[in-house]
Amino acid sequence: MANPETPEPAATEPAAASPEPAASAAPAPAAETVAEASTSAEVPGATAAPIEAAPLEEGEGDGNFNDADSALGEGDNASSTASLTESILEYRTLNGRTYHSERSGSEGKYWGPNDERQNEAMDMNHHFLTLCLGGKLFLAPLKDDMEKVLDIGTGTGLWAIDMADEYPNCEVVGTDLSPIQPSWCPPNVKFEIDDCEQPWTYAPNSFDYIHIRYMVGGIADWHKLFRQAYTALKPGGWIESFEVEADYRSDDDTIPHNSSMYLWQELFTEGGKKLNRPFTILSDDTQRKGIEEAGFVDITVKEIKVPMGSWPADSRLKEIGQWAQYTLEQDLEGFVMFMWNTVLGRSLEEMQVFLAGYRRELRTRSIHAYLPQRVVYARKPETA
Repeated sequence: MANPETPEPAATEPAAASPEPAASAAPAPAAETVAEASTSAEVPGATAAPIEAAPLEEGEGDGNFNDADSALGEGDNASSTASLTESILEYRTLNGRTYHSERSGSEGKYWGPNDERQNEAMDMNHHFLTLCLGGKLFLAPLKDDMEKVLDIGTGTGLWAIDMADEYPNCEVVGTDLSPIQPSWCPPNVKFEIDDCEQPWTYAPNSFDYIHIRYMVGGIADWHKLFRQAYTALKPGGWIESFEVEADYRSDDDTIPHNSSMYLWQELFTEGGKKLNRPFTILSDDTQRKGIEEAGFVDITVKEIKVPMGSWPADSRLKEIGQWAQYTLEQDLEGFVMFMWNTVLGRSLEEMQVFLAGYRRELRTRSIHAYLPQRVVYARKPETA
């Protein structure tokens, strides 16, 4: 089997639920695959080598963090398919934030808000993730004559819109639990309210490509999801899964042992277990295992390092790190509140203390933290 450019991350001690948690064991690298992976030069973070840090300016890294020194400036504090009925629009309100209606699917367990502030963060996240792939919307070797594409968990719909612009003769269908997508979009885009965990109503063999991105913590049964995608794809069609894990790492041990970043990891790992929607997608090798079990072939795995903040010396990685920081600081509360308070029952006052520490660490360029991402794409056999 060919080497899919899958670097071997060094294993460390599991994180402990204590005031000074240690770094967790690194997600297991996925098994070898049969399809040739894209070259590392196309994807800036696809490297096993340590990421070089840029030199610090005078006064940086001395622990005197400035809350005004934000990537965002002053504003950072600030059946399956359902019809658009009033019940879908009856969002839940928790601690002043709105979330997907329990009637819309996933049993009200999806952890992210769907209000304006979070939606702006999702728009920023789309740009960030496109940078992570070297400016591309996907890595699978798609044909130019595709007729129909499905985007699962489309969010604010920007990926689907960009895909429709790039393939004007292809119909792009984006699905999500909430109707938060724009009304202005290319004529070949269609958005649907849909819970991908329920039985799919799409005709078998109807899509050329199915795109699943950043659904971590939103799926109880990934193997079922990949099986349904296999059925819906045409023979020869492609699936692509792009996920991340909150396993904060550094190549030079600059993350403090009592870092808020490790507490972030512990928070989502523990909360995911309670919701039965795991956040350990990379550690469990969920993507490759589920895609292989569903019957796909020509499986390719791409491991990517995502720097957190502007510390890298490489200009492309620095830009990616800045956008990672922009996205998080746009709505830190929104990313954490449901898991912290609703799922784990911790106080909002404690959450604000935690977020203040996390924000300070994210802004200091002396902490060279990064997160692992993994892209897995594969093909449905022509004979299926």
